[in-house]
Parts: sequence; structure tokens; C-alpha cells
Amino acid sequence: MEKKIKVSLSVYGIISALSFIYLILADSPPGIGIPTFFVIQSAMLYYIGLNNKGWVNLKGLFMLVPMFIIALNNFISANYMMMPTNFLALVFLYSIMFLLLGNNINVMKLKILDVLKTLVNIFEPVINFMVPFKWMAERRQNKDKNILARRILLGIAITVPAVIFLVTMLSQADLVFNNSFMVFNKWLKKLFEEVNIPKIIVGTFAGLYLFGHLYSVFKNEDSLADMISYKNDNLSRFKGDLVVLNILLTSILVIYTIFIAIQFKYLFSGGTLPYGLTYSEYARRGFFELVFLSLLNIGLILLTSYLLRDKIYEDKNKWALFTRLMLIYLCLVTGILLVSSYYRMYLYDGAYGFTRLRVLVYIFLFFEALGLIATLTYIIRHNFNIFAVYAALGLAFYLTLNLVRIDEIIAKRNVDMYFSGQAEEIDIDYLLTLSQDTLPQIARLADSKVQILTRTKALNYLEDIREIYNMREDSWLSYNLSVERNKAILNEIMQP
Repeated sequence: MEKKIKVSLSVYGIISALSFIYLILADSPPGIGIPTFFVIQSAMLYYIGLNNKGWVNLKGLFMLVPMFIIALNNFISANYMMMPTNFLALVFLYSIMFLLLGNNINVMKLKILDVLKTLVNIFEPVINFMVPFKWMAERRQNKDKNILARRILLGIAITVPAVIFLVTMLSQADLVFNNSFMVFNKWLKKLFEEVNIPKIIVGTFAGLYLFGHLYSVFKNEDSLADMISYKNDNLSRFKGDLVVLNILLTSILVIYTIFIAIQFKYLFSGGTLPYGLTYSEYARRGFFELVFLSLLNIGLILLTSYLLRDKIYEDKNKWALFTRLMLIYLCLVTGILLVSSYYRMYLYDGAYGFTRLRVLVYIFLFFEALGLIATLTYIIRHNFNIFAVYAALGLAFYLTLNLVRIDEIIAKRNVDMYFSGQAEEIDIDYLLTLSQDTLPQIARLADSKVQILTRTKALNYLEDIREIYNMREDSWLSYNLSVERNKAILNEIMQP
């Protein structure tokens, strides 16, 4: 490997480790520091890729866009619910990005085996952890080139602790000397307070991990991901029976047709419900089951299309046409299931308000509907990569969760229902369990027209949050749009 590439990889690993320690592992709450880390990552990777176009496919850097959007969650929202899943998502996206940089996968021809390849590639950097140390050992063999650098580093290593020790002892011995070096002493104290061995270990691991990913782009040896082949002869030879699958589809669709008839009779038409049920009671159950069934239906459509691909798309007989019509009908049925799920949820939250789960269901239903449209198009035309479309929709769904302040939506809907008289009371205790994104809406409950118990809880909450903000000494790394907005609201309504 060329010396220039080695230097670039080493600098990337070092800067990644230092920026990870300073920006990600900061003692203050997460904020603008996290997207700043990914801006630095983007700049470094673009510079390295630009200077090594023969090795790197710069199109892979587009994966930094969704990663940056995920990182924005800690800047625009004070809700930390997504942090654990965001970490896993970022690790997965990093794996995809470095595979793209090395031309090891093609997003436009994405297949299920590429997902397996991405998962395997997550562990690839660990194998490369020892590479920087091997390079250092190689450099030691040439003593003439490194003797001066070694002497300088040795001098610094001896001088720094000696000077720190001497200044500390003299400061304790002489008050005037101590006052003269007060600024230095404060800096020294802060340095020792901020030096955190676990942070250094985690940051070093992160730097080596990112170095190992980029190293895999440049190395000539086969990687773990290369063991996953695009071709799988056994799977390609496996085919389904047209008659068996047609019987299965017909039986399923008969049951679904009966279910849909019931939906139109009672749910959609507003007819009188049997057994004395109210609409809120009727809608209370069923939407999660229907969402699950809709996902199974899409899976069945894709499996049938794959197993019968040579029969229903190449053969032009009546059975092939019948199968395609059954698949289209199953798509339409699935669409009705989604509408039923949405309507049930709409009736239920109209009576009881929003929760996190209910908002997540609404967002999921929207993206599943887009996926169903893509599935219907795939059945009719069958000339595009449906798996790549699903992957794009899945990523868009996840990015939406990071950009939308879900807790604020919940609080606004529930408070609006309370003030409009749609709900006789509001579950203030539930709102107080959510993130600080709800503060602007809870502040509305401090109005004198609100019930005294609810108003008291709202005022106590606002006072507690104000005290938290006053006690916090956040650095610029913690700058958060939601928190800054909350501070402005508190300063306006909570005058001392």
C-alpha cells in the first residue's frame, strides 16, 4: 500500500478518535456536537476519496446524508428515545457506505444477500485493528528515518509530566507563584478532570473501527464481505408449484373477502354494531393485528412472485393470468386492511388521545401504503428492483422518526382535545413522562382556566425544568433547538 494512502488512513483514524471523544462522549447532554462529528467525517472522507479516485467510489458518500439526518435528532429534539436504535442504524449505514466506497455492492441492484453482506461487513474493521501497529513496527525497522522523530517524542514525553509536577509543587510552596500561574493551574485541574480513561478507550476503539472500515476499501486481500457471493445456485433453482400456490391464494382471499364485507357493513358504513358495542370499543382492538397481517400479505405476494417468476411472467397461459389477478386482488385487500387499521386508530385516538405508539402506527401506515403501491406496480410490470424500493422506504421511515418531534405532536393533540372540549380531562401524568419537547404544550396548561390539579402539576413541572436548565453548564456541544425554545418560553411565563 502506498505511503500516501497509509498517511491518509492514519490521520482519518486519529481525527475520528479525537472528535468522537470530544463531540460524542462529551459530559454534557447530546446536542449539536453529534451532527458536527458527521460533518467532520464527511469532510475527511470526501478529501480522501477525492485524492484516491482510483480506489474510492465517491458515490458511496451519499450515505452520509441519511447518517447526518439521524444525527440531527439530538439537535432538533430533546427526546432521547431514538438514541439506542440510532446507534445501531448508524453502524449499519456505515457498513453500507464503506461497501459502496469499495464498489462491493450496488444499491440500484440491491438484493437480500447484500443485506447479509452488510451485516458481515460490520465486523470487518475489528480484523484490521492491528494494521496501524504493524505499520509502526515496519517504520521502526528503518532507524535512520525515524531517529529524530523518536528523540523529539521522547523529549516531549519526559518534559510534559516534569513541568506539570514542578509547577504544581511550586504553586503549593509559594502563594505569589501560585497566583501567577492561576490560569495554568485552572487549566491543569480542568485537564485532569476531563481526562477520562473509559472515554479514551471508547474513543480509541471508535477511531480504530472507522480506520478499519476505510482500510478495507483500499486493501487488496479478500474481506469477510467478499465471502458472501451474489450468486446462489440453489436458491435460483428453487421454484414453486403453480397449482399449490393458487389453492393457497384462493383460500386466503375467500376469508379476506368475508372479513372485508364485515368491515363495510359495520366499520365504514357507520351501521349499528351488534352486542351493544360502541365504535371506540369496536376500534380499540384490531389495528395492530391488521398491520401485522398486511405485512404478511406483502411477504406472501413477493414470495409467490419469486417462486412462480418463470410461470406467471414468462408463460402466457390462463393459470398464469389467474395467479397475477389473485396477487393484484391480494394487494387491494391489503390496502383495505391498511385503511381499516387507520380508521380504527382514528376512532380510538379520537376518544383517548395520542400516545407514542399510536403516532408511530400512523407514520408506519403511511410508509407501508407507499410500499403497497410499489408492490402493486411490481406485480403488474415486474421490471424494477422491489427490494431496493423497500430499503429506500424503510430508510425514509426511520429518518422521519428522527426528524419529527413525536412527543410534541402527542402533547399538542391531547391539549387541543382538552381545550376544545373533545376530552373532559387530560392525562397530565402521561405527558410529564415524555421528553422536554412537550414543554410548550404543557405551558398552555398553566392557564388559570385549567383545572387546579392539572394546572399545579404543569407549574411544578415548568419550575423543575427551569431549575434543571439554570443548574446545567452546557457547552456549545449541547446546543439543542428544542431546549433553547423551552428556555425562551420559561423566561417569558416564569418571571421570578
